Amino acid sequence: MIDNTIKHGEAELQVAEIRKIFNALFDGLAEMDPGLDKAGLQEKLDRSVNQLNQYIHGIALLGLCPDNIYARIISKGERISIATMSALLKARGYNTFEIDPVKYLQSKGDYLEGIVDIEVSSERFKKEPIPEKHIGLMPGFTASNEKGELVTLGRNGSDYSAAVLAACVRAECCEIWTDVDGVYSCDPRLVPDAKLLKSLSYQEAMELSYFGAKVLHPKTILPIARFHIPCLIKNTANPQGAGTLIGIDSGEDNLAVKGITTLEKLSMVNVSGPGMKGMVGMAARVFGAMSAAGVSVVLITQSSSEYSISFCIEAEDKPLAQRALQENFELELKDGLLEPVEFIDNVAIVSLVGDAMRTAKGVASQFFTSLAEMNVNIVAIAQALQSVQSPPLSQIIAFLKR
Repeated sequence: MIDNTIKHGEAELQVAEIRKIFNALFDGLAEMDPGLDKAGLQEKLDRSVNQLNQYIHGIALLGLCPDNIYARIISKGERISIATMSALLKARGYNTFEIDPVKYLQSKGDYLEGIVDIEVSSERFKKEPIPEKHIGLMPGFTASNEKGELVTLGRNGSDYSAAVLAACVRAECCEIWTDVDGVYSCDPRLVPDAKLLKSLSYQEAMELSYFGAKVLHPKTILPIARFHIPCLIKNTANPQGAGTLIGIDSGEDNLAVKGITTLEKLSMVNVSGPGMKGMVGMAARVFGAMSAAGVSVVLITQSSSEYSISFCIEAEDKPLAQRALQENFELELKDGLLEPVEFIDNVAIVSLVGDAMRTAKGVASQFFTSLAEMNVNIVAIAQALQSVQSPPLSQIIAFLKR
């Protein structure tokens, strides 16, 4: 809708379709529950659509959509949905309390990728708690910035909102209902006999999500892990299913390897040369250049000789990385302290994750033998181990050339 407004100056058909969808929903719910406040819902929808039309008119005049307006537009669906759920529950005799995330959740960051400040937000819930014997309902995906403006929380923002809310009220459990039965040992779309995991530790869930598992985003796990709040992943289409429980320990699965994940469409960057060895601050300069260029580094590995640093980036960021490294190391490249920066395209990362891998024997051997049998070329290897003070987590990572 926003793109259509920028390109063609109008979005009347899309707005009409939104109104039609919600009106049909209101009609269907009113038939099921005659006590539903359909008029009140219609009034809220009209106000929301009128405001949407004003935004669209402004976008058409400007020929672009500022991030703050974009955030307001894409969050409207969640707000109308919560109002609808509240009206339905009230029609069935329940007391509800609509939690305004702009009022309760303060975040840091920009308009489209906020990170919630748990301490500040928790204090707000303490000052104005959810009333007793009320069902709290909160639109996901949104919060406020320090100016009190509405912001969105980025990818998987609704799941992140659930985790944040659980952390702020110190909930006994956080449940996330999605379209799959839980977390699988690998992608069931690629491996038909993938195993549904009964349980995961916070560390396992974090690593699996970071390295490709789509069920949860890494930032969703942070708030619940911090306050040791169990998180149950369930399927809305299969509510009787056991789901996957994420908690302090790895649970009952008794598997050395809990999950296998993949990240694709990557490029590997190799920065090497005699100027790397023993030079304080070279790594900081490399990654400082990436940060300044807005390039996200997926994973880092370094040779024991300190002669080279290798890291992976999104393939689409390759031009930015090339330019940033060339500009920041122009003198070193010219004087031969660094060799020409090497980029290896079409790289994928395959990662094994499991708390019990640290004490299991032969896992790495099986992993690399399996890849060799399929004639897969491994261009680099990395292994991660938590410190002794942390719960044991082992991870083996292979960088593959496709």
